[in-house]
Amino acid sequence: MTIAERIKLLRQERKWTQAELAEHLGIHQKQISAYERGVNLPSTDILIKLAGVFDVTLDYLAFETKGGGSGKLNIQDRELLRRFEMVDTLSEQEKSLAKEILDLVILKHRFQELAGTGLTG
Repeated sequence: MTIAERIKLLRQERKWTQAELAEHLGIHQKQISAYERGVNLPSTDILIKLAGVFDVTLDYLAFETKGGGSGKLNIQDRELLRRFEMVDTLSEQEKSLAKEILDLVILKHRFQELAGTGLTG
């Protein structure tokens, strides 16, 4: 699924018009139309706003998926799984911070993959 398809799907799931989404983002409806048609790509700032408005990760918005994904959680790293379980016990504010940190790490990794650098750290 492309960014354009994902934006349109998320908007339609909320039963919002393009104008309503544009209002949430502080932009013009024509920009939403261009994003959904794949004519323009959202800037980083708009991607961040979209992720917030739709309550999804930047990674989910920014990168195409093949086959739509199954939605099945399958974490092989048991240490990582335990940490996620611990995060689930935190306050909503702490969970939000943890999500933001994970989003940034994942986004950095995906951009490095796309750039072919493969750098870590």
